Amino acid sequence: MGAGSPMRAVLWGAAALLLATIFLAPIFGFGRCLDSPDPEKSFCESYTASYAGLRVDIWPWAVVSAVIVVVTVVVAVRRHRRRRAERAASA
Repeated sequence: MGAGSPMRAVLWGAAALLLATIFLAPIFGFGRCLDSPDPEKSFCESYTASYAGLRVDIWPWAVVSAVIVVVTVVVAVRRHRRRRAERAASA
């Protein structure tokens, strides 16, 4: 697995996807309600958070994950084709 290998691109993509999941994936759901004697001042809210504790929505994680997968596939395929062409030229 040398520099410029397709497998290295896949490993970097997997690491990037793991980091994106830790920071952007909505894993935990939280909610709270505050009651008041005045009904107009009572309210409830809910949100999701990532493993890192950030308030997140699913769309940023989905978009970033899709971009990481597409870039990883493009780079891995390009490296594979370049290696195959280099082997054919040296044979």
